Amino acid sequence: MAYATSNIERDQAKQQVLQRIARGGRVSNCGREQYGISNLTVHARFCAAGRGHFKFNINPNTLRADFELWICGSPDQYYLIPISVMRSIYDHPDSYPDRHHPEIRVVTVDNSAHRVMYAAPSITTSLRPYFRAVLDGQP
Repeated sequence: MAYATSNIERDQAKQQVLQRIARGGRVSNCGREQYGISNLTVHARFCAAGRGHFKFNINPNTLRADFELWICGSPDQYYLIPISVMRSIYDHPDSYPDRHHPEIRVVTVDNSAHRVMYAAPSITTSLRPYFRAVLDGQP
């Protein structure tokens, strides 16, 4: 699949992945980028490719969910990450703050290596356990 660039394509990719991780369960919209599946909340983000890497951020809205969903360019390339992992990245003392919003942390995902870089100097975490994860099979 080509990298999606329109809002319609991005929303379609999110819905496709949300249906996949819900394994046929009901998905409901709970607000800005928040979706309810069973009794869990998923914060979903989509990023088109940029020089082979994907840029995401962790913001207070992210931390209110049970899981973070990062879709990297297509519905076949996604990570379903427990919020405890997101919290550890967010709270790292050397995490990269957004220049204009200090309550937001910026990260870079290298999906070919299944790694996220989030703090200086080049601190990374493996995303491999979360690649194409579903809610009932989540580690």
